[in-house]
Amino acid sequence: MKRKARVARCYTDQVLEPNSDVMLDKRSSHHLSTVLRARTSQAVQLFNGDGRNYPGTVLATGKKTVVSVGDAVDATTESGVHITLVQAIARGEKMDAIVQKATELGVNAIQPIYSNQSIAKLDAAREQRKLAHWQSIMISACEQSGRATLVNIAAINTLEGYLQSSPTSITNEQRWILSPSDNENNTKPEKVESAIIVIGPESGFDAEEIEAARQTQFMPLQLGPRVLRTETAGPAVIAILQAQYGDMY
Repeated sequence: MKRKARVARCYTDQVLEPNSDVMLDKRSSHHLSTVLRARTSQAVQLFNGDGRNYPGTVLATGKKTVVSVGDAVDATTESGVHITLVQAIARGEKMDAIVQKATELGVNAIQPIYSNQSIAKLDAAREQRKLAHWQSIMISACEQSGRATLVNIAAINTLEGYLQSSPTSITNEQRWILSPSDNENNTKPEKVESAIIVIGPESGFDAEEIEAARQTQFMPLQLGPRVLRTETAGPAVIAILQAQYGDMY
């Protein structure tokens, strides 16, 4: 059986109106025409983060790519479990991988944080460049994975600042902070509708940070007898939650 070709997907931050023509911006034009090598008359799929996909046909390619937009179709790629990943900023390209894999696995929000053992605090300009870079990685992951809703990447905070401002726990919400040497959560919850996962840096959280998290209703969690790298831990927990309570089967 001949394998059906995958339809090229492309994000644009423009308003998409069904049954209209849209000229894509520089980034989207480059992605569709150069990276994905879309050609005139080719069927493609656009999305702008509103939770819908917009099938279309390429009318012109190049620096000013034009697409004829069809009727919007509601996406079915979002999980019923709302997952927030609170991630201590990892060094080098590790943070890039965390953002990419968490997006592919269906996380809804990512909160980058500084902790006592994470990278040193960046100046405001470098923080903004980092956030823009992670946003780009997240968008590419949405394009690849079929998601039509963007992941909310929050401004960088400290662990202390996040814990002080974290919202009140809601019904069927679980709050976990990974601690390889400590696990009080021996009872598996019957249902999870919302989860917040706090992941430490390469060196982990110190005792004071774990205790501060306890005071805001976060329970220490251990993922088996092995110690996972920071870039492994977040995606691992997300995959487990999706398999147990979400849309993985």
